[in-house]
Amino acid sequence: MPLNRWDPTNALARLEQDMGSAAQHAHAASVRTATDGDDLVITVEGIDPSDVDVQVSGGRLTIKGSGGSSTSESHDAGGAHFSSSSSSSSSFSRSFSVPDGVEQSDVSTEPSGNGVKVRIRNAA
Repeated sequence: MPLNRWDPTNALARLEQDMGSAAQHAHAASVRTATDGDDLVITVEGIDPSDVDVQVSGGRLTIKGSGGSSTSESHDAGGAHFSSSSSSSSSFSRSFSVPDGVEQSDVSTEPSGNGVKVRIRNAA
């Protein structure tokens, strides 16, 4: 197997590419609020609906979640096999004031697009 001379220019280009890829996958959740009759609806896009935790305590509603991605690639060159993989994850947490009397049982969640919709009954 031939030895290749280390080329700092190529190493820097690879680092730049990896950092750009990580930045592209950085978490950017968007939050929208709306009313639906007497209900308050909070929609959070950009988090995994299966990993969302919604808690009501002390007049505050807190939504926590996470998102992430992974990639892998492989190729053959010069009789050798090369592979690489990367993954990223991020977390999200946002708190909202809710009216007195809102309890955990007044809150429901459902998947919505690439996020989650949180409905608070009789909070509008």
